[in-house]
Amino acid sequence: MSLIEAIKQLILELGAGGIFVATALEYGCFPVSSEILLPFIGYVIAINGYSLFHTILIATIGGMFGTTFCYLIGRIGGKMVDKLAGRFETIALGVGKAQSIFEKYGKESVFFARLFPIARTYISFPAGLAKMSALPFLVYTFFGVIIWNTALISAGYFLGSHWEICMAFLKAYQWQLSGGIAFLVILFIVLRNASRKKNH
Repeated sequence: MSLIEAIKQLILELGAGGIFVATALEYGCFPVSSEILLPFIGYVIAINGYSLFHTILIATIGGMFGTTFCYLIGRIGGKMVDKLAGRFETIALGVGKAQSIFEKYGKESVFFARLFPIARTYISFPAGLAKMSALPFLVYTFFGVIIWNTALISAGYFLGSHWEICMAFLKAYQWQLSGGIAFLVILFIVLRNASRKKNH
């Protein structure tokens, strides 16, 4: 049984607990694709009558747990990141890409990287290695994680048995979709700040 099949079975058998564990593993840099996992979670809760809101909340808590684990590995045991990167090529590529993004864009990249392939899970390592303060890390992570989880879980929820369409669409257009979401978020922040300055 493949890892993704095992996780699917975990969700079907344990419900909320399975959702928490599955998302914690995905955000904890295990080789599980969110493009498959999150829409599938949406499909499962739709056919079983689970609450979409509660599912997104549980998935976000799981995601926070997994990504914080990676952050702590980077912050406390930096050498462990080097060992993992030396042993697993996927981790080496992911950490390398995330490291370049973090060095270029700073702590804000912890938020924006959550919306882009590969870097979205591995950005926690360079943030930890750079000794980024925990509170900003958690805040940026939370907003990035909840946006991504909401988008993909909701897609699977409303597509129902056709949830795999979402997976195929994301694989083909993930960069464009991620860029669009990031643009909308930036636009919202800019407009909100402009409104606050105007009111003051």
